[in-house]
Amino acid sequence: MSLRETGRRLRLRRTGWIPPDARVRHYDELGEEAQILVRELAGRPRTAPETGDLDDGDFVKFTDYYQVRTR
Repeated sequence: MSLRETGRRLRLRRTGWIPPDARVRHYDELGEEAQILVRELAGRPRTAPETGDLDDGDFVKFTDYYQVRTR
């Protein structure tokens, strides 16, 4: 899926708590662009352009659980 034209930026924040009603995405379920983004952002204080696979508030299971935040 291609980058959205919203101009918003995405970051990942490691978390140890997942709300019961949260949308959890597993790394291997993501498209190639989103997988690359997760690998680049996991554990780093960086942002990248928002992708179509991930939405604000989603959680991603990669090496740990990460919460997706956009701004």
